[in-house]
Amino acid sequence: MQDVNPKWAGAGLVLVCKKCSEERIPEETPEIARKIGDFSLRDWLKKQLKERGIWGEVRVVGTSCLDVCAKGKVTVCIDPQSPGRESEIFIVDPLDERDAVLERIVAAFAK
Repeated sequence: MQDVNPKWAGAGLVLVCKKCSEERIPEETPEIARKIGDFSLRDWLKKQLKERGIWGEVRVVGTSCLDVCAKGKVTVCIDPQSPGRESEIFIVDPLDERDAVLERIVAAFAK
């Protein structure tokens, strides 16, 4: 076993449930899946964080089920690695609420 110290260890991770977007939404709410199309909340967040210059310190990771399921929504967890900062877990509309998710991420990792 080898210990590592990735750049994001000092800031944290954002977890985006892939099961919500890739399985649950298409199966349970096909009308929402059609609206979303091939949009990926994880990829969009990554691009936005790169443009703001904080990608690397903060990583957005697609994950399996977070066991917080809501019809037509995607579960997101912001997990700061700083002492005294709590994780935030919430569900969002991946299109209509993406800007609010981005701002919440930026606020959570503001220095």
